[in-house]
Amino acid sequence: MGTETTFDVMAFGGVCWDFVGSVERYPALDEKAPLKSLVQQGGGQAATAAVAVARLGGRCAVCGHVGDDEFGHKNVAEFRNEGVDTTYLKVVPGGSTQFAFCVAQEGSGHRSIFWKAPSMGRIDPAELDIQALLNCRCLLVDSHHVVASAAVARAAREAGIPVVMDMERPQPGNDELLLAADWPILPEVYARIHSGLEDLGEAGRALQRSLGRPVIVTMGAKGAMAFCDGDTHHQPAFEVSPVVDTTGAGDVYHGAFAHGLSLGYGLEENMRFAAAVAALKCLALGGRTGIPSFAAARRLMDGA
Repeated sequence: MGTETTFDVMAFGGVCWDFVGSVERYPALDEKAPLKSLVQQGGGQAATAAVAVARLGGRCAVCGHVGDDEFGHKNVAEFRNEGVDTTYLKVVPGGSTQFAFCVAQEGSGHRSIFWKAPSMGRIDPAELDIQALLNCRCLLVDSHHVVASAAVARAAREAGIPVVMDMERPQPGNDELLLAADWPILPEVYARIHSGLEDLGEAGRALQRSLGRPVIVTMGAKGAMAFCDGDTHHQPAFEVSPVVDTTGAGDVYHGAFAHGLSLGYGLEENMRFAAAVAALKCLALGGRTGIPSFAAARRLMDGA
C-alpha cells in the first residue's frame, strides 16, 4: 500500500438496482393498490453506503460486481454521477444485476422488499487484488460476498485499517466476518438470533464479550445501542417529519459511521452523526434520494 491514502472509505459488497414505490395502504392478496410515487435508483448495502460517503463529502470507492445489462450500466453511471470511484467495480459480460422492488407505506415508514439475485454468484477472494483495496482510511463491508468480505476485512485489520461491518441476516460464513470486523453494526433482530437472547441488552453485552470489541445494534425508530468495555450507550433516533420511506436507512447509517471514523470521530459523536444522516434520508422516497449533505446533517445535530 502506498504512503498516500486515496480513499476515505472503501465499500465492498452487494450492488443492486431498485425500483421504489409508495402506496397509501398495502393491498391484500388478489387486491390492487395504486402507486402514489415511483423512483428507480441504485441500491445494495455497501453500494448505498458508498453513495452516502460521497454525499457527505468523502472520497469513496465501491468494489463489487454488476452484469453488463441495463441495470448494471445504470449503476455504473449513477456511481460516477455521485462521485463514487468505480475502478474496483467489475462489469461481468453476460451477467444480470441484482434487482429489487420496494413498496413503502405512506405515513408509516414501513416497507416491503422483493428481490432477485444476480446471475454471477459470489465473488471469490482469489479474484481480488486485496492490497489495492486497502488504500483507504476505513473499510466498509457487507455480508453479500461473505467469504470475500471476511478475507478483505482480515487484511485491513492486519494493516491497522478500521473495518465497519453491515450484516443483514444469518447465513453460513457470518461468524468469520464478525470476527474480522472492528465495528460490527447489526440490526436488533440479528443480535437476538445470534446470541440466542431475547433481552436486547443481554444480547448486545454477550456479543461484545464474545467478540472482544465494540458492538452497535440498530433499532430503527428507537435509535441504536453501543456495547463497549462493559458500558452501554444509547443514541436516540432523530425525529424528522414526514417519514416517507425507511428503505436504505441502515445502509446510509453504516456509510455515515464509516465516514465519521475517517474523520476521527469518537464513538458517541459518530453514532449521533450516523443517526442524523440516516434520519434525513427517510424524508424522501428511495434508499438514496434523501441522503443529505454533511452541512445538513450537522444542522440537524445542532438542533437547527
